[in-house]
Amino acid sequence: MGANTAETAVPDAIQDLTDRLTASYANLLTAATVQDVVQDCYQPLSNARIPNYVPILVEHNSRSKLRQLTRRSDPTALLREHSDGIRGHSMTRAYRRVRVALTRLA
Repeated sequence: MGANTAETAVPDAIQDLTDRLTASYANLLTAATVQDVVQDCYQPLSNARIPNYVPILVEHNSRSKLRQLTRRSDPTALLREHSDGIRGHSMTRAYRRVRVALTRLA
């Protein structure tokens, strides 16, 4: 009976994890994307003989993959987004320097 209780508790914990991560990444990723990542991380561990640590492992792997998804493909995007009227000129210069450095590396 104890193993059966643990097996039914894991999907509940995974659903709670999905809800927490969806709330954490609400501004960056869609709920469907977060759910897909969590399910992809849970799938290989779904038949674990000892399910006690499955939610912890799924959370660790999911957070790692979600961080990778939210990384910027354009390293200058942050500079452009935070450019305001007061410091816009200096931010534009910084953006140009980064862009020139990146084009020289390519």
